[in-house]
Amino acid sequence: MNKKNNILMITFVLLLSILTVGCGKPVSTGESSAQAADEAASAVADKTADSAAAEQPGGKKDFKFAMVFDLGGIGDNGYNMEIYQACVDLSKKYGINFDFVEPKAINDYETQFRMYADSEEYDVIIGAAYSHSDALRMVAPDYPDQKFAILDTVLDDMDNVHSLSAFQPEQHFLSGVIAGLVTQDERMPMANPENILGFAIAMDSPVSRAQAAGFMAGARFVNPEVEFITNYIGSYKDPAKAKEIAMTAYGRGADIVCQNAGASGMGVFAAGEEAGRYVIASSIATVTPGYTLTVSLKKMETFLDYELTSIMNGTWEAGSVQLGIKDGACGYTTKGTGIEIPQDIIDKAEEIKQQFIDGKFTLPNDIDQIDEWTSNNHYEG
Repeated sequence: MNKKNNILMITFVLLLSILTVGCGKPVSTGESSAQAADEAASAVADKTADSAAAEQPGGKKDFKFAMVFDLGGIGDNGYNMEIYQACVDLSKKYGINFDFVEPKAINDYETQFRMYADSEEYDVIIGAAYSHSDALRMVAPDYPDQKFAILDTVLDDMDNVHSLSAFQPEQHFLSGVIAGLVTQDERMPMANPENILGFAIAMDSPVSRAQAAGFMAGARFVNPEVEFITNYIGSYKDPAKAKEIAMTAYGRGADIVCQNAGASGMGVFAAGEEAGRYVIASSIATVTPGYTLTVSLKKMETFLDYELTSIMNGTWEAGSVQLGIKDGACGYTTKGTGIEIPQDIIDKAEEIKQQFIDGKFTLPNDIDQIDEWTSNNHYEG
């Protein structure tokens, strides 16, 4: 081989090396402030998954899924972050791999679904939220052999899409029960004599309204005269607006404000600290010790586990599944709150939980149904 050919060969090898290093997980398009840490964590998850596949008899090293997150990304300290953590935990549990992308705008959704589908690499491509519904309706018919899934909504009329959602009112219902009992309770240092609760509602959407309705139903079930101050934030990324809404509620007599607003919810926690009043969280990651009364749980790992195992077990079908309190997918926790709630209140909440599981009552799905629901449902201890 002459000198010229040697130079050409070396150049080709160097170019090939550079291209190889550049390949791997699709580049996240999320917020740059969290991107480096997120990519590093994801890389660790993949390495762990590789070793788990070798160690676990049930591991499926060749199984791979993709997640398209909702706006706000995995740095939202809320819904998206919980889904991301579920992806990491389940990749370790089952020895599987996942890729993800964080959209910057709604217009990104369709492009990102197509990006993953065109690759033909994934056993399932998952949209993290109801806001992906329109994009999936456009994309899924073009890839009939590709399985898609969507979380947090019902989408049951497509041949290759499976949806998983909570019975939305059930996420906040038991926190509502506790709030209805805590407000005015003289044993609770940050409660006041007013019988008023607040809710900073993320969006004027069926999901957000149903979640608020569950909280209100829980409070009214044990405290029929309690009043509510509510308002819509209009975004999952506007903590300033959320704080304004919460401060208004506290100023008008609320001693507890609940929220379901992702990154916007941080404004509610800031208001709680400033006002010296209680807050109810919707993610364990956002607990502010000393101010967080409870955390309303929607256990995203339960939903994602259901989806992934159905594919690995060969039982996957298009359609929809809803999970809730009875399935252990919704509930509450006081872990890490640093607040001691009297045992009689916890006991009553657990009693009501069992009554619900036993089918003694159902929950409303919208806040405009609360008054009628209250007239027909109340706690009888």
